Amino acid sequence: MFKTLFKIIMLAIIAFCGMTVYELWSGNELGILNNTKPKIATTQQPTNKNTVKGNNSNNINSSQQVTSGPSLEERKMTKHERSAIKSIILSVLPERNTWPVPLQKTYILFNMEDIIEPLREKPNWVKLSQMNRDVPQALIAIEDHNFYNHGAIAMESIIRAFLVNLSAGEVVQGGSTITQQLVKNVFLTQEQTMGRKAEEVMLALMLEHQYTKDEILEMYLNTTYLGAGSTGIKEASRKYFDKTPGNLNLAEAAVIAALPYAPSALNPLENTTGCKKRQLLVLQEMQRYGFISQTQYHEAKAQRIWLSNGKIL
Repeated sequence: MFKTLFKIIMLAIIAFCGMTVYELWSGNELGILNNTKPKIATTQQPTNKNTVKGNNSNNINSSQQVTSGPSLEERKMTKHERSAIKSIILSVLPERNTWPVPLQKTYILFNMEDIIEPLREKPNWVKLSQMNRDVPQALIAIEDHNFYNHGAIAMESIIRAFLVNLSAGEVVQGGSTITQQLVKNVFLTQEQTMGRKAEEVMLALMLEHQYTKDEILEMYLNTTYLGAGSTGIKEASRKYFDKTPGNLNLAEAAVIAALPYAPSALNPLENTTGCKKRQLLVLQEMQRYGFISQTQYHEAKAQRIWLSNGKIL
């Protein structure tokens, strides 16, 4: 227990020192030196009782426009400067795989683009704008309904999970946001330890500093395992429905959003009953949080879905 606690404290100290140095050098605020938070600019819209949040075509979360994360021009400057400095430093250091593990993890923390950018260049990558809007909305509703309103971590969820885990003496419950889930998918193993959870939080904080909420949502949908050997929205849409992500309907989008919870166990080709039960929960949450109307909910709930293997869900 003492070793685990010591590891968490050391990782936190390394990350804090690294982020502080980054702030001082670059002038970019991570909220370490002060109490700044990601800025969210609200947009005023005409009041209309019949307007459903999920149907607005301007952005995924219609009541808000997320402005956190650097602009494209700022990111290009930062990337150029960091690349030059990184090249100089790496040229005088030994091979990275020979570094101490904590140092390797710190390197990843400040060089996420080395892993993320190659993923975004893969042929199966689908932009958020190319997906049916019901897909990201369904995912947000079931996995992290307040995604656009909190930062990289949701403290209330973390505290609740911490108390449960402390009582159990092991990690039995997560309090992860979509950002944290993405970090786990891309950067970490599935190991459930307190030390890995600390790494997850630090990586999530840095990820939300470098990328916008929409970009993170797009990454999640393209990198998450969705069962039946399918990773990402494009493979899953083709595998289950013989469709592209842009041609999915609401009922099918709810099936996709149901899968991250237990992708193998809820594979609709093998477990139509379990998948249908989870899909109905997704639709229920979409209505609850205003992404769809009551009429849309009932229509999607009653819709028969033809799967690629001929089964009906």
